[in-house]
Amino acid sequence: MIKFFRSIRQNLLSEGKTGKYLKYAIGEIVLVMIGILLAIQVNNWNDDRKSKIETETKRQSNLDEIYHDLKKDYITLDNLINHLKRQKEASAYILRIVESEDKYVSDSLKFIENQFIASGSVTVDRTNNTWDNLNTSGQLLSLKDEKLNTKLFEYYTFYDSRIKNFNELPKEARLEFRMSTSPCDKLKNQEIRQEGTGLIFPNFNWFSCYLYLEEAFESLVSIYISSYYNIIWFEQLKTQAQSIIAYMEQSHYKLIE
Repeated sequence: MIKFFRSIRQNLLSEGKTGKYLKYAIGEIVLVMIGILLAIQVNNWNDDRKSKIETETKRQSNLDEIYHDLKKDYITLDNLINHLKRQKEASAYILRIVESEDKYVSDSLKFIENQFIASGSVTVDRTNNTWDNLNTSGQLLSLKDEKLNTKLFEYYTFYDSRIKNFNELPKEARLEFRMSTSPCDKLKNQEIRQEGTGLIFPNFNWFSCYLYLEEAFESLVSIYISSYYNIIWFEQLKTQAQSIIAYMEQSHYKLIE
């Protein structure tokens, strides 16, 4: 191609057609410039296409991670709710004995089991996840879903407030209850008799000791009430998580299961 253009130029010069030569030279320069510009444009298109692919891949990756974070939250909330239900039932079982006239423990093993469940403390860890990282870095718009951003903001705002409250306040009542259920007196010189599956401690033993304590009663009531309301709040959170999961499955069907 270069030889072809060179031969044309030489012919024009040899024939003394200087005007035509100049026009041809200018045209050749224009063609070269157009070729360069086209090459630059193609390169820019390729770079832009690669950038869009990388952005979309990252967006999809973030959506996948958020989706799986929510699924983990759902399992955590479900386990927590089941624990709180057991704790509510256990504290209710002991409260019925505490409020009874004779405070008779008909099944000592069941009593001890429920006492252990009622006094147990659970802490929910809250580590930074994908949504937190996007939120703090100001990259939430990269998800390109304003409705999802709003849902996630509302969910995690409620989640954080409930988890903070749960990790701080209910632990006090459970700690107080554990302290009140510690042996109040040594069991030596105690007259213990058995009636069926139950045990009778007539000499103010560690069973009847805390059953008569006002602090133990108040702690049990606090455990029951906190369990009752936390079950409601965490059920709401679980419903929110399930709703966002369903929305993401419908709106972003490329999510990895």
